[in-house]
Amino acid sequence: MKVKFFEYIAVYLSVYLVCIFVGIIGRLVLLEKGADEYTAGVFFWISTGFGVLMFAILSLFLNELAAGILNRFLKAEKKQSPESLITSEDLVKIEEGLQNGLIKPEMPESKNSALDIEKIREERQNAARNQKQERIDTAIRYAKREFALYVSDEDLEQLGRNIIIYAEGINFENIKPVKVKDLSNLDLYHFGWNIWNCFKASRQDRAAQFLKLTFADALKDVEQKSIKTHLKDDEQKGLLKIVEDLTYF
Repeated sequence: MKVKFFEYIAVYLSVYLVCIFVGIIGRLVLLEKGADEYTAGVFFWISTGFGVLMFAILSLFLNELAAGILNRFLKAEKKQSPESLITSEDLVKIEEGLQNGLIKPEMPESKNSALDIEKIREERQNAARNQKQERIDTAIRYAKREFALYVSDEDLEQLGRNIIIYAEGINFENIKPVKVKDLSNLDLYHFGWNIWNCFKASRQDRAAQFLKLTFADALKDVEQKSIKTHLKDDEQKGLLKIVEDLTYF
């Protein structure tokens, strides 16, 4: 914008200087012809002003004229559609080709599109299934590592099966209790929260129920509602601590 402003100044200043030069020449000519100083001065200012005025008028007129011609040219281009570029002879040939079967209109390949959509859907389902399986494997790995010292081998395997039941949303009637030793209720609460946080497939009520059924003996005197409210108590206390991300296991 500043560049255009300086361009205008340069143009009008040049015109003004030219008009002054013409006025000076005219003034000198009048003085040589015998005119007085006043008359020559009046002619100088009139000729200079007239020159500047004429340039301004011509400049505005030419700009509007150029803009009008350009707009008409652009409108004519917009109105000219691609169909107008096809000659009448070409249209006749196209019609004859369609009638004789030489030219076949392209139809959308709906069947292939449906197959593509089905393929995409299947790929997404497989990806979601694989991701869920990875989380299950991670959770079981974590559980076996943390409980290895506190449960028997048989119960350790059962704990893994219970985690699968929880993750898959299977009825909890299939859960079998696991006996633990040397672990406090706080440790079990932390374990339950970590499993819930790994999947986040349900509310914490289900995680509390999972703990209550899995560690039925250790939590026999604790109500399910109480388990839910204490899942994340004293995060860094106990043998089993709160772990935000189990992928490190």
